[in-house]
Amino acid sequence: MADPAEEERADAGATKEGIPATEPRERRVSTPLVLAAASAMLAVTAVVLVSLRPDAPEPDDGLAPADANAFSVDDSSPERVAESFYDAWRRRRWPQALEISVGRAREAVLEKQAGDEAMPREERIVAERTWDALAQAPLTLLLDEAEMLGDDRYRLHGTAEYQLVGHPYRRRVSFLVEPTDTSAQTYRVAEMDLGEVLTELPGIFRGANPDGR
Repeated sequence: MADPAEEERADAGATKEGIPATEPRERRVSTPLVLAAASAMLAVTAVVLVSLRPDAPEPDDGLAPADANAFSVDDSSPERVAESFYDAWRRRRWPQALEISVGRAREAVLEKQAGDEAMPREERIVAERTWDALAQAPLTLLLDEAEMLGDDRYRLHGTAEYQLVGHPYRRRVSFLVEPTDTSAQTYRVAEMDLGEVLTELPGIFRGANPDGR
């Protein structure tokens, strides 16, 4: 997968308070190098797909199978919009991430989206298979600190957790969340600060940021 762009950082200085009840030079790459890169990424994709393969088939109950990659966002509280934004970011669901972001967070999404769109076609096809496979692992965002900044604005701190090719992945993260300027009680992520990775990465991801950073 392509090296992630430099992430935007926000100053963190939270105080412990309860979580709110509901928070230019053109470079030409030779065809052999492109194919070699695609082959390496295909190997990573294979490992991801195998690790996420269910142990037993789902029972046939006569209902249409759910779309494992279906994704929607929830902006009804600071906590929910923060989790939705992180999930959209790691899944590379840029339209949904743009829907619930403003300011520096939105600029970071646009930068990442442009980087993905600039990838060579062969590399992008393989990378998209990997992203879709990784997206099947559900995300848990455990918030443990909140700073109330006034005007219904919050800085939230917590740990993002999910399974990465069969291994637990945990990373500290913080968000600046603010309300929309509409009468609806909805929120947007203005900044996301990605912190320390708390778990050892699987070998295939050493030297990379698997959640897209």
